[in-house]
Amino acid sequence: MSHSAARSAPPAALDLFAGAGGLGLGLTWAGFRVQAANEYERVFAETYARNHPETAVVAGNVLDPAVRAQLLAAAQGVDLVAGGPPCQGFSTVGKKDEDDPRNRLFYAFLDVVAHLRPRAVLFENVSGFRRMYGGRAFQALYRGLEDLGYATPQCEILNALEYGVPQARLRTFVVAFRKETAFRFPEPTHGERGEVFRRRPPLTLADALSDLPPVRSGESADRYLRPPQNDYQRKLRAGAGETLTEHAGPWHGARLLNVLARVPPGGSILDVPAELRPKSCFANTYARLWWERPSTTITRNFGTPSSSRCIHPLFDRGLTTREGARLQSFPDRYEFAGSRIRKNLQIGNAVPPLLAEALGREIFRALTAPAGASGA
Repeated sequence: MSHSAARSAPPAALDLFAGAGGLGLGLTWAGFRVQAANEYERVFAETYARNHPETAVVAGNVLDPAVRAQLLAAAQGVDLVAGGPPCQGFSTVGKKDEDDPRNRLFYAFLDVVAHLRPRAVLFENVSGFRRMYGGRAFQALYRGLEDLGYATPQCEILNALEYGVPQARLRTFVVAFRKETAFRFPEPTHGERGEVFRRRPPLTLADALSDLPPVRSGESADRYLRPPQNDYQRKLRAGAGETLTEHAGPWHGARLLNVLARVPPGGSILDVPAELRPKSCFANTYARLWWERPSTTITRNFGTPSSSRCIHPLFDRGLTTREGARLQSFPDRYEFAGSRIRKNLQIGNAVPPLLAEALGREIFRALTAPAGASGA
């Protein structure tokens, strides 16, 4: 490939700890070519491969020398390494972090960066990452990136709600470049009433789900109720055809249905008469969402009312797999591998693609800006 051809090609990315591909999909929407991806869970890697046929998906543990060698070969020349490794080992006070086996994946992320030397690095984690374990994980990341020549990493907590996702979901992102760039974190596009006037109102469950047919507990449907009602639905239905998938209401027994029927919009188990409540439960469980508000953060258990706020606003059941995917901004054409429990796990753990797209566009802009461009 000639030098001019290489410069005209879109920036390439490696997606580490890739899960079902929410981050990778958002980067693709932002203009990146996701050249390679790695995911330990085989069924998650299958989901990724189904939906990203242009990406070399390397399944397996990155700590395995054979997997690592295959991944590094597939990712040669990438401009961006992105991912969110676990870092629970930093919770052990007084122990040398590098020696904790739970931190091997965290340092494997930095090791991949050291070998590939990408122009940019994107690290994502939970909203409390900066404070976790007394700040030790955050400090280790900053030191590691700076030691590799990535000066002044930038850190920000972003809320998916503010970037067109119909869900309040906070994530920490750290972005670093080998050379000084004009990068800035994306400006929010959506916000609550009374905030910056140019922001659009946050999307609600109605905005996300109103074209889906009604299904009750144990029922399913494979045809849309109506044409797309807004830009969000149009974006997520693009390329999906006329057949609706993954829209089956979780089955609940009569006793649970009796409990759910007594939970009002925004209510919880505390609104249920004491004699009907389960013997053991938390105050924020068996909780119903609002139709005209954004969703709270969905988890891997969004089909299980006993675990979180996931009761549908209009029906006495947990959310369907398709509804969960919609609230995470996955398009309807996205195929998830595995059982329903495994599909919901992939969806609930993902970075919302629309949030990843917003951040990816700013990284893309910084990497493709003319030499000497200023961020002023």
